[in-house]
Amino acid sequence: MRRVGVDVVRLMVSVARALRRADLPYAVVGGLACILMGVRRVTEDVDVVVLVRAREDVEKLVRELRSEGIELPSSDALKALQNRGLVAALVGPLRVDIRYASTWLDFETIRHAVEVNIRGEPVRIASLEDVVAAKLTVLRTLRDVEDAVQLMVQYRDRIDWERLRRIVGGSPLEVVKQLLDAIEGELGGDEVVRRRINDVRSLLTKLGR
Repeated sequence: MRRVGVDVVRLMVSVARALRRADLPYAVVGGLACILMGVRRVTEDVDVVVLVRAREDVEKLVRELRSEGIELPSSDALKALQNRGLVAALVGPLRVDIRYASTWLDFETIRHAVEVNIRGEPVRIASLEDVVAAKLTVLRTLRDVEDAVQLMVQYRDRIDWERLRRIVGGSPLEVVKQLLDAIEGELGGDEVVRRRINDVRSLLTKLGR
């Protein structure tokens, strides 16, 4: 796994330790998951999707995070339980974003998370297929498409293509092409954006699928 900033890794490990003590299933997702898989980018966020079912789960979450020095506002955490939304905690210049699982992909991501050892601690990271699927079907920005294509190219011999097709509802390459066309139609007047889109299209040729 790629080396990333010491502080954000330490924070991720602290979050994972708290969730393990709280006995709450989870997966690290987002930019940090991509970086750990080898994508070159920078992040100051720890994004986690967590399975919480009741107020008691939220109370355990808040309590265990606090024991790690992470202050998650109780009122915000409980409100997020009602609307299945996002709750955040700031730790210096870093941020922890916790999303309560609410969609089929959230539950699938938690179920298929892969446990890895980081700094002597077990941390559950979203699987390659689920990271790519979220980039292509939920987030859908140019940055996310770039991440997804980099991962598909880098791990083309290891990725479970059949599972990825099931998650995204068809050919992931066709999904990428459609997203690039839509982004180009909206932002294609920007020369930098056009260059990035062309770079992604060039990368796609390496997949040959």
